[in-house]
Amino acid sequence: MFKTGERVFYPYHGAGEIQGVEEKEILGEKRVYYIIRFPLTETTIMVPSDNTKELGLRDIAKPKDIKRCLEVISGHISEIDEDWKIRYKKHQDMLKSGTIVEVSMVIKNLFNRNQVKELSTTEKKLYNTALNMLVSEIALSVGKNQEIVKEEVYRLLNDSSK
Repeated sequence: MFKTGERVFYPYHGAGEIQGVEEKEILGEKRVYYIIRFPLTETTIMVPSDNTKELGLRDIAKPKDIKRCLEVISGHISEIDEDWKIRYKKHQDMLKSGTIVEVSMVIKNLFNRNQVKELSTTEKKLYNTALNMLVSEIALSVGKNQEIVKEEVYRLLNDSSK
């Protein structure tokens, strides 16, 4: 169980901080909810505490996880499926998993794909979502400004494509 003040990651929302733990009655059912604020989008949501695993809510990444994701971003180009529908579904599933390494793989794959052929509007949106999720998590985890983290990720991506 998470506590107030803990930093967490929630798929599609990025990194946030638990502002409180409250019992609420919604639609006649009492449940305990985490109240989470996300600096990236400046939103606050309630997440039921009894199914956090299914929803992908997890502790924020540790330094070793961040190191691994940065290795993925600066690593070699992987094979990317040519069929955009298959590629898009695969990348959506990876983002839904919520692991920092899979989010990094989505960024790396789409960045590399864009070097070969311009991304569709849908894939650009997916790329930006993944990038913002990753940047928000790294920034919150290591206490850096998001713009500085984003610049570092861009640098690693560009250096790896040379």
